[in-house]
Amino acid sequence: MRKCWEQVVLKTLDNYAEINILFNNAGTFLIKPLIETTLEEWQNLMNINVAGTFLGLKHVIPVMMKQNGGSIINNSSTAGLTGSVGVSLYGASKGAIRSLTKHVAMEYASYHIRANSIYPGFIDTDMMKYRGEIDQSNEQQQSKGVPLGRIGYPQEVARTVLFLASEEASYTTGAEFVIDGGRSAGRSKSKGEMYE
Repeated sequence: MRKCWEQVVLKTLDNYAEINILFNNAGTFLIKPLIETTLEEWQNLMNINVAGTFLGLKHVIPVMMKQNGGSIINNSSTAGLTGSVGVSLYGASKGAIRSLTKHVAMEYASYHIRANSIYPGFIDTDMMKYRGEIDQSNEQQQSKGVPLGRIGYPQEVARTVLFLASEEASYTTGAEFVIDGGRSAGRSKSKGEMYE
């Protein structure tokens, strides 16, 4: 994985002469009770989700330091903010990305490098299809706990990433952007139903 990142950086610099944006988006997902999770599964998921993000940062930040600026966006998850059943391993990896982002934001702010993290919830991706297969749920059932009444679309996540990558977010670093239709904001009720 390290050599892949080295090649990506070299090829990008050959083609564009600079790197202004890093979006760490690669990740994998596992739904399994913690006590049934093997050490190999733990290491594989952490290697992809956390080590992959680390290596992206390690190889791109020196370029941004020389340029005296850049924007980093790390893809975490609402699983890194709240607890849930069956996704302890995934949540731990995304919690690590949350913390890593804040430290990077502080460590490299003097080089005008901004680092922010995003927290997608239920988004229409292959991960959601996998989740549906495991818990035998469809899109309508998955939408029940979402205050806005539906799952999100990749384009909605992409718009937040585009904002953070742009000069429109020039004074934003170390921040967290939740994209989950309100799911992590609190307990949701059906239309017309009142809380006690």
